[in-house]
Amino acid sequence: MPHSELSKYLESRVNNYLQSQLGENCKNEVVIRVLQSSDKKVETKQLIRQKYGVPEIFPYRNKAVFAFEIINDVEVCFFGLHVQEYGSECPAPNSRRVYIAYLDSVHFFEPAKLRTNVYHEILLGYLDYARKGGYTMAHLWACPPSEGDDYIFHCHPPEQKIPKHKRLSEWYRAMCDKGQEQGVVEEYKNIYQQVSFFD
Repeated sequence: MPHSELSKYLESRVNNYLQSQLGENCKNEVVIRVLQSSDKKVETKQLIRQKYGVPEIFPYRNKAVFAFEIINDVEVCFFGLHVQEYGSECPAPNSRRVYIAYLDSVHFFEPAKLRTNVYHEILLGYLDYARKGGYTMAHLWACPPSEGDDYIFHCHPPEQKIPKHKRLSEWYRAMCDKGQEQGVVEEYKNIYQQVSFFD
């Protein structure tokens, strides 16, 4: 698969991170590719348009980003990310926003002690790339799948635990804290702090 600017950016960031952590012990390489990128649109329902005065159509670009680790000369997929990018041509309130719709992983990345940090590097790399591209806000959906459901990967190893809501929220907060330290994230809050629908 050919590279894109985004995949080059993410791949370089992750491999530089691994090199900084493992040095000469860094045996495996991470390959990242944008496997799908297409223009789509969301059509709002008439009742929503009437009640909230939002436009009928919100155009966006849908992307699917996947990460592979080369283990014994085999590319092993361990992470998937689906995003929606609403550019400056999109009307408010979605203009210049990205939505991380889904992310999923299978616990094949080695060394295991760096898994969380590698996942964070991919996400923070994406947020940094989006920020540099003119996007001003990102939304994350911090909701774990229900038992038996899978978001991106068709199945997961049976021993892989699915985080509960509290643990997943803490995982995202830790990532956002790291992003603030790096200057990638300016601030973050949950939907209840952002807006109130029940005034």
